[in-house]
Amino acid sequence: MDKKRIIILSSIAALFFFSLIPCHVLRIEAARKNQTVFIQIIRPDYRFSTRYIHSVELSPVREYFKIDKNFRVVLYETTFSSCNTGLPTTLSGDEKFYNVGTHLRISNMHRVLPELNLWVNKKYDNTLTLGDGEILKLPSLAGNTLLRVAVEKLPFLEFLYLKAKIFV
Repeated sequence: MDKKRIIILSSIAALFFFSLIPCHVLRIEAARKNQTVFIQIIRPDYRFSTRYIHSVELSPVREYFKIDKNFRVVLYETTFSSCNTGLPTTLSGDEKFYNVGTHLRISNMHRVLPELNLWVNKKYDNTLTLGDGEILKLPSLAGNTLLRVAVEKLPFLEFLYLKAKIFV
């Protein structure tokens, strides 16, 4: 076999091998359409937050999440500006409650969530701030709908496929 053929076959084998390596991703899916609208590779301790206007209180709520070493989504803090209908009023475990001038904060939380299901609507200013500071306006991803945010383990090739489908 000549040298050129060996290099080509080795490259194809390496590409195939690396495409099967699993990766963990943060995936946002339009639940009703079963359509991926955002996907990103993540690692443990990756952090992100959601922000929205509470539909009853009409006040901003921000929730802070991190990915733990087992690739689970963990709610570790929440802030809000009123404490009425549908907003947190009780603490669990070692959680701490603070009144910080213009808003209230619960910290030291450790609530493991299998996924986030977010009803997004332009009038509620739903955003997701990624670990690098990029802000996604959630209604711009799929309109006013239910979005599912989850961590998944996928082969790298499937990640590339889903990423490419977003832009097609």
